[in-house]
Amino acid sequence: MHRLQSFPSLKRLAFLSPQSQDLVAAYLTHLQARQYAATTVKSTLDALKSFCMLLPATRQPCLYQDLTATRAADVEAWLLAAHRKGLAPSTINHLLSVTHRFFGFLHERGLVTQQPIHWRRHQVIVPQSLPKPMHEDDLIQLFRVIDRLRDRTMFLLMVRCGLRVGEVSALTWPSINFKAGSIRLDNSTGQVDRVVYCSLDADKALHQWRHTQPFEATYVFPSPLQPGTPLSVRAIQHLMAKYLQAAGITKPYSPHALRQSLRHAPPQCRCPVRGGQRAHGASVHQHDPALHAAL
Repeated sequence: MHRLQSFPSLKRLAFLSPQSQDLVAAYLTHLQARQYAATTVKSTLDALKSFCMLLPATRQPCLYQDLTATRAADVEAWLLAAHRKGLAPSTINHLLSVTHRFFGFLHERGLVTQQPIHWRRHQVIVPQSLPKPMHEDDLIQLFRVIDRLRDRTMFLLMVRCGLRVGEVSALTWPSINFKAGSIRLDNSTGQVDRVVYCSLDADKALHQWRHTQPFEATYVFPSPLQPGTPLSVRAIQHLMAKYLQAAGITKPYSPHALRQSLRHAPPQCRCPVRGGQRAHGASVHQHDPALHAAL
């Protein structure tokens, strides 16, 4: 009961025994004590769940009962299952990396005799490719089919201000300074605070969307299904997939491609920045006419 009070999301690991859940809770507490961001703790839990679900079926009863019984052979079988499931190499490596740190934590405390994940042996080769921004024609076509103010505002913040999808999901009204035309993002990637500046179209969309929301609202994009919580990253990803299909775009773009579209814009098309790291924002003076009309 205590572990559920500390980490209610552990209910997602209900298939594990209380003993194994205690191990996961101890590791998450370890991360929290070292000031890891809440999103990192959540993604760690998600990764551990994904790892457990693909463990060999014949070994699941034993391993779910006691995760410390995991062996290198189990990881080998897991790699094969992950490949058959079609997971991307980068996703496989991410899950392995998180799980490797988890078992490293258990090993340091004498709870496992040896690390079951041997990085040189189990790491998957990941193709090194440059970030792929959305082609300008596709960007124009996408925004032509976005007919909801909420969705248009979300995607404008990505393409004009360079916000990550997770930052859009967690965005709150107090973090927006309408007078300065800026957005403050605390504990961004690397736990670095930064400030981004809005273009005229993004600022206008934010003002319009604000007028439709209750004064006491906290999240800019609240979940319609769970009051008091933000729209999830997965929901935003599904929305983009829906609009891509409506626009007849077959390329597998993700919301990250919108941010990359700004990052690959000419330097004069970016706003000034402040904060611990470079922030991106589009200039209100440098616009392609067709793109400006679509946005």
